[in-house]
Amino acid sequence: MPDFGAFLTDHNVDGLLFVGDSLCNSDIFYLSRFLASDRFALLVNNGICLLVSAMEMGRAEKESSADEVLSTMHYSMKEKLKITGNFEEAYLHVLKEFLKDHNVERLGVASDFPCRIYNYLLNDFQVAMIDSPISRWRAIKDHEEIEAIRCVQEACQDAMQLAIKLISKAEPVGDNLFWKGEQLTSDRVRGLIEMKLLKKNCDAIGTIVAGGPQSADPHAQGTGSLPANAPIVIDIFPRSKKTRYFADMTRTVVRGEVNAEIKDLYDAVLDAQIAGINAIREGVSGKDVHFQVSETFNDRGYTERDRRGFMHSTGHGIGLDVHERPSLNEAGEILATNNVVTLEPGLYYPEIGGVRLEDLVVVAEKGCYNLTSFEKRLEI
Repeated sequence: MPDFGAFLTDHNVDGLLFVGDSLCNSDIFYLSRFLASDRFALLVNNGICLLVSAMEMGRAEKESSADEVLSTMHYSMKEKLKITGNFEEAYLHVLKEFLKDHNVERLGVASDFPCRIYNYLLNDFQVAMIDSPISRWRAIKDHEEIEAIRCVQEACQDAMQLAIKLISKAEPVGDNLFWKGEQLTSDRVRGLIEMKLLKKNCDAIGTIVAGGPQSADPHAQGTGSLPANAPIVIDIFPRSKKTRYFADMTRTVVRGEVNAEIKDLYDAVLDAQIAGINAIREGVSGKDVHFQVSETFNDRGYTERDRRGFMHSTGHGIGLDVHERPSLNEAGEILATNNVVTLEPGLYYPEIGGVRLEDLVVVAEKGCYNLTSFEKRLEI
């Protein structure tokens, strides 16, 4: 964990407070390693202290990485509720006593801190809204985190293998693909992916299986029959139910005949991805990596940017969120050893379709190493 004391001193605060649930708030989970769908408070002070409900007290003591765990009952929550007749008001009184008990006078909160609690705390504390450092801390992974991501990427590859195998067995009939006498659909392939990931103890939300014109929209999930002789973009970004870490991978395939236009798109995307991977190393900015990818496309004549061609960033960090720091785009920051980032260049044309390839790499001092070993093959 980072040096909390130095951060608090630099920002002239006695503590940094978070209030929320760790199911949705990845910063809270990162600091506590305690997964809960109900709201609780986390104070970064002389360590990490949690304030949880009585119901969660036992589990938090066993499962969290916090230095201290306290229950709202420690601050007489039931008695305060009887007096106020209002749960939120009673909770605010408990929270105030909790902070004072930890010698907090000057309090730091992040920009997404709950407004009602913020306004209440202004009555008793000097409250400063500061730029939370957690996203920066999370961007650099330790060995355990990288291993967690690698394991999810293996599950992702297993699911991709099943999807591509099914598509490869489909029969091109006219403009559509058929399997066992029925049209093969995006939903069928997506369902196969999701079932495989569930067996691997992973969630899959928003999996993309988009073919033909739909593949020209980078985030279209895909619906209906899958096309023959046209690109099919498969983008899978599962999360482990156990560790909460994500992985991410995209492949583009064609079942049937590959025309020259699609082949040239694919080759350009592959060249751009290689250029991006070769540019990655500690000390290089995400902006520079993005520039190398863009220049590769420009050199091959793919220069459009307005809803055509290469119209998104080169990649992004991945971890407890599927999109996190650092970014590989026009404003991308300096890369550091043990950043884990995607490389996902793509080209999109409504009249042709889209092509995207995505790998997951770990930044190193003199380059990067790829967590993705899945083959890149257009025609299947």
